[in-house]
Amino acid sequence: MNEDDVIEGTINYLKDKNHHRDSFKVIQRCYAKDGDHGIDIKCAAYSGNTISNRFYIEAKGTLKAKDNSEKKSKFETEFRWAISQIILQMKELSAATAYGIAIPKTEKEDCLRLMRENKGLKKLGVRLYLAYKADNGEYYAEEMKPSEIYK
Repeated sequence: MNEDDVIEGTINYLKDKNHHRDSFKVIQRCYAKDGDHGIDIKCAAYSGNTISNRFYIEAKGTLKAKDNSEKKSKFETEFRWAISQIILQMKELSAATAYGIAIPKTEKEDCLRLMRENKGLKKLGVRLYLAYKADNGEYYAEEMKPSEIYK
């Protein structure tokens, strides 16, 4: 699953999750295939004319590596890059703003290993979005909230 698939699945999840809002808008989506730069997903959910929720999410695709040790090293590097991108976007910390990392569901355990004991990420409330290809062929995601991630 590449990064663009992860972005698509996460946006589909967020749209579905916020369908009860008056409006849900994708403000920015940066696709790797287009060479876009910046945070991968910026979305806002509205109640009336007021933003009720904001989402800032950095996405990563499945890593291709020659062996498990190379994959582990590359994953840790990509994870650190994703965290730095999220932290640079943190202009405010509030319950109405969700910061997260979106990855393929197959990378869940590696990501949780890096997040679980991290007190800084826990304090910031960084979420995890797990993208997958649904039975109908569409990309979708699941969300892990801080209470499900951190010990």
